[in-house]
Amino acid sequence: MKTQVLFLVFVAILITVFIRLNPAQRSTTSDYDIYQYVEECKAELGIQRDLPVVSCLDGKKIPIYVDKQEINSHNWSTLSQGKQCDNPHWLGGDIGCWTYSHLQVIPLDEDNVMVVNCRQKGNQNDKTWYRDTQSNLGKDQNQRKQAILQAKTAAEKQQLYYLYNTFNDLGIIFRNIRTGKACYLTQYGKQFTGFIPPLDKPLPAKSDYLKNYNPDHARPPEGFPEELWYRDANQAFRSPQLTAQAGCINCHNAHGFKYSPYINSSHGLPSIYSMKDLPMLLVGKPFIDHFRKEGFLQLDTTPVNGEKQICTRCHKITTAGTCGYLFDFATGHPNMKLHKWLTRNKKENWMPPVDMGVQSVYKHTKRMSCCCKNPYAKGCLTRQFGPTESDLAEGFLEGRGWVESEGPGDCDN
Repeated sequence: MKTQVLFLVFVAILITVFIRLNPAQRSTTSDYDIYQYVEECKAELGIQRDLPVVSCLDGKKIPIYVDKQEINSHNWSTLSQGKQCDNPHWLGGDIGCWTYSHLQVIPLDEDNVMVVNCRQKGNQNDKTWYRDTQSNLGKDQNQRKQAILQAKTAAEKQQLYYLYNTFNDLGIIFRNIRTGKACYLTQYGKQFTGFIPPLDKPLPAKSDYLKNYNPDHARPPEGFPEELWYRDANQAFRSPQLTAQAGCINCHNAHGFKYSPYINSSHGLPSIYSMKDLPMLLVGKPFIDHFRKEGFLQLDTTPVNGEKQICTRCHKITTAGTCGYLFDFATGHPNMKLHKWLTRNKKENWMPPVDMGVQSVYKHTKRMSCCCKNPYAKGCLTRQFGPTESDLAEGFLEGRGWVESEGPGDCDN
């Protein structure tokens, strides 16, 4: 009996020592979790290296302009008093004028890129919160950091740290720019610090965790909620199932990334021209199932007055992601005629100058808009562009696989 007791005590000691010497942790779930998803993503995209451990603060802050003046700490009131910004992050209204978004595009190898976009946009149900806050959100990263260092009380340091290094909307995209395979991670509606936990390794011990990040970035002050900065990937991101259901690929399916005059290749994203001919090949059953349930299709039109459709010369047009209000916003502007909007000027234009007369441009966009609303109408072309290689027509990359629609409906007029 004594031998059994001693043996059990010895085993207990060994387990305790093992836990203390191996503090790395990872929350587990019986479902398909972030670690399983990222492992599958790396394998499918051909990423053979360890993924970088990144901080939102490593990114480049996306400037916001009002009347062509960049918003800063001196003119913050211009935006907070209700003026619409010139370059919303999200198109279509006032919801994209947040001042402290950070974007980074990280090449992983010759074929793969990692895009990290962190937004500080407030309550998910009140996206114009920044207009009511008393804080000066025009301050840049260094100004916010200096405010923390100069704060005199612990409570003040904590409040200022929220402004410096917490975000509540995070998107990470992995894309193979040769094959079109893609993965999506997200978190939104919850507050978190910009210290993003490792995605393909267990969470380090708390004492070692912050050593992974840029030492120039201020650390959370004493008393700052631990759950906001020390959490593993499963805690930091929504599950693959919820991310798929949230509709990330509804917006991103056309080019893998979302392009606008304000976030594009000048910010490091791959050229839209190189992305338009790629399929959208998704990793993970939840994303594949969602794509198929939504029935996304790639669209084109038959020639307009004998000319190839102008919209698809540069863009992949799909039934979600490019059709809808974004198409209307891109091809029509409330303050000017379409042709002037398209060719506004080299610095501010939505698209490069179009070597085509005004009436011809209208005919092309009218046909494309019609096909967006009714892909099966006459004058429209459709084809599968994902979500797996087996769904693609033979010769997809050579431009084959299009099906000419026969109705009901007629866009060919």
